[in-house]
Amino acid sequence: MNMKKILGRYKTKDLSEATTLVVKGMRLLEIVREENKCWFVFENSTKRDTVSNSYWYGRCLVDAKTYYQANMTLKSQIFI
Repeated sequence: MNMKKILGRYKTKDLSEATTLVVKGMRLLEIVREENKCWFVFENSTKRDTVSNSYWYGRCLVDAKTYYQANMTLKSQIFI
């Protein structure tokens, strides 16, 4: 898993996980560029932890169209 928990924040460099978190209503605080990586920074919460675990264990269901739109939005913020 590509993640870090830091002082009430949760960082992941996994675009698919970040997209899932956005679709599930988690608040994206910022995107941090570090060398050749982008970290997606979210508020850390019990709900975020539950969604991330569901994602990593393949149990998280999302609407395909909403996921696609959120994914394209995040990509547009990375590749500016």
